[in-house]
Amino acid sequence: MLLKNEGDTEKLAKRLVKLSKKENTVICLNGNLGSGKTTFIRYFIRNFFKGLEIKEIPSPTFTLLQVYEHDGHTINHYDFYRLKNSSELFELNFGEAVTDDVCLIEWSDKFEDVLPKDRIEINFHIKSKVSRNVQISLRGKFKNQQY
Repeated sequence: MLLKNEGDTEKLAKRLVKLSKKENTVICLNGNLGSGKTTFIRYFIRNFFKGLEIKEIPSPTFTLLQVYEHDGHTINHYDFYRLKNSSELFELNFGEAVTDDVCLIEWSDKFEDVLPKDRIEINFHIKSKVSRNVQISLRGKFKNQQY
């Protein structure tokens, strides 16, 4: 799928928000630095919590985890970039986080062995300064879903 601009990225995020509001969802995002992972996540979180003004949605590259909660819903935003091994995820409550409403994981391909079988994977590829090719893979319970 070609995302020609940030508007297309937001449209994709909105479509996945609709799916995520129905059931627990893990979304894994992979791609080079600057490929659009965090941009997608910002649109996703703002649309999931529609009406709530969230001033800042930083990438958790250094904090490793950002948690967003509102109105009984939780989004856990992980960034695996700086992690050395999957055992570090235990301290970040990862096992429980994947059962919350939504778990968003940047650089998830570093530790595929700990990812749940039920997940959505998005791979971002830089095509030009503003456009991205994305490959979306629906796994487990999402395999036959429409997004």
